[in-house]
Amino acid sequence: MRAVTLVIGSTPMSETVLRSIRLALASLILTALIAQLVIGMIDNDLTVVRFFSFFTVLSNTMAMVVLAVLAVRTDADSGVKFATIRGAVTSYRAVTGLVWAVVLAPNYVDVAVPEPWIDLSIHVVAPLLMVADWLVNPPRAELGPRVVALWLVFPAVYLVYSLVRGAVVDWYPYPFLDPGGDGDYFGVAIGGLLVAVVCLGFSYLFYWWARRDDEVANAS
Repeated sequence: MRAVTLVIGSTPMSETVLRSIRLALASLILTALIAQLVIGMIDNDLTVVRFFSFFTVLSNTMAMVVLAVLAVRTDADSGVKFATIRGAVTSYRAVTGLVWAVVLAPNYVDVAVPEPWIDLSIHVVAPLLMVADWLVNPPRAELGPRVVALWLVFPAVYLVYSLVRGAVVDWYPYPFLDPGGDGDYFGVAIGGLLVAVVCLGFSYLFYWWARRDDEVANAS
């Protein structure tokens, strides 16, 4: 698949600029995650296991790796495997940003983020730029429709992990996953279903966007 070239004014974005943006975003995510972990361990009862039990931390970590690889090799997503991984991570980042903006931030939920700049970096800047990168520079590999289902595997595994671990240690990363909070397992199921629908929607949207040029070519 031919990647779309970002144009600012009448000047196409060079590969060097694209590499720099991706590397800068990966560096920002890394810095924010390290600061979040260190400050959380010093000032609160945050542990490494609890830290990596947040979906935001996991998706940001994956995004950092994907961005670093793309910064080194802009054609890395010419292969179907890496393009599939990139699409999955982009979908997770979009879901994370939306859930934070709609559910967590308005209710002032504590998600172990100690500083406003960290919050802005991992919940706003990273998701927006990851999605923008996909829209402007979609993968070069042709993705099949089965990737939409593949992209839902990790969120499903994460949900099971969170519920099982939460029942054992009596701690849940997010209130909508806590059956002992405002609701019960029925409420958790409803919340999980809604997130799954959002994840499916983003996954299909990103898949369609990556394939739209092929669909137009086939139709003409």
